[in-house]
Amino acid sequence: MVYLGKLPPPLLEKIVFPFQGTKRKEVLFGAGLGRDCGIVNFGEDLVAVTCDPITGAPGFLGIFAVQVVVNDLVCSGAEPVALLLSLIFPPHSSPEEIEGIMREVDTVCREFGIAVLGGHTEISPVVTKPLVHCAGLGRVRPGFVPDVTAVAPGDAILITKGVGIEGTAILAWERESELQEAFGARFAERAKGFLSMMSVFPEARVILPLKPHCLHDVTEGGLLGALWEVCSGRGLGFEIEEQRVFVFPETESIAHYFHIDPLRLISSGTLLVFTPSPREIMSTLEALSIPVFEIGVVTACRSMKIRRKDGRIEEVTTCPQDELWRVIARL
Repeated sequence: MVYLGKLPPPLLEKIVFPFQGTKRKEVLFGAGLGRDCGIVNFGEDLVAVTCDPITGAPGFLGIFAVQVVVNDLVCSGAEPVALLLSLIFPPHSSPEEIEGIMREVDTVCREFGIAVLGGHTEISPVVTKPLVHCAGLGRVRPGFVPDVTAVAPGDAILITKGVGIEGTAILAWERESELQEAFGARFAERAKGFLSMMSVFPEARVILPLKPHCLHDVTEGGLLGALWEVCSGRGLGFEIEEQRVFVFPETESIAHYFHIDPLRLISSGTLLVFTPSPREIMSTLEALSIPVFEIGVVTACRSMKIRRKDGRIEEVTTCPQDELWRVIARL
């Protein structure tokens, strides 16, 4: 089987999730669909642990690497504390290139008050492009911890900002000259600037005290992939309306140009919220001028449906592969 991107959930459940080592009483949450952090109880505080590789970004690897783990940690109710990095560079990489990535890491870590504990750096012929793998640690105070296991039928589904944020930025940097020719230089610059919207830290931080059932950063597979992961892991379904899902004009134009679905496009920066009390969360975010949209509801059955703008009902029968990989495969 040839497959690019994350392994689909059925394959994860078959060849990855069964192998989780020793069961320990300190582990509150381990690996599972829709869950991006493990939670370990060491006594007074809980510790959230996560890791992610950055492989699809054309540049700014240090920014992407830190931002992704920060998003995962805060969605698990954690205060980001520290991280470890593994950096693998292809032959002929320069010291300046390595230093540039570390400067990016340092800048973002200082922004969020995160310490870099160490890691590993090497040159290897195994890779053809730089690979950055980041592991993050966060502190979780005892008490409320949002988790996929709390998602229930009837929960409202909210998103912040809009969809396709990260994918828009990556494609704008990767295909800049092509997009400049199609839409103009100002358009390309705006799309590249989506990099600045990749954090969900501001909205997650103010939502957590309102006790949502689950927070999830929309990454690979886009909005539909994130919904699939969360609901499939609980044996649930969802019904959403495309008309309610905000798509940035730049994302809409890029999606039309490349013939891709923005709802299946990687979107770090979009926070997916499952809650029985949407009004309180929405009013809190709106008071802070953070865009938020109620797009649908969790259902008791496994059926996963989206009502398209033309009224057509589309059933999502498998976890979507990210549209970014389809575009990159054409390069």
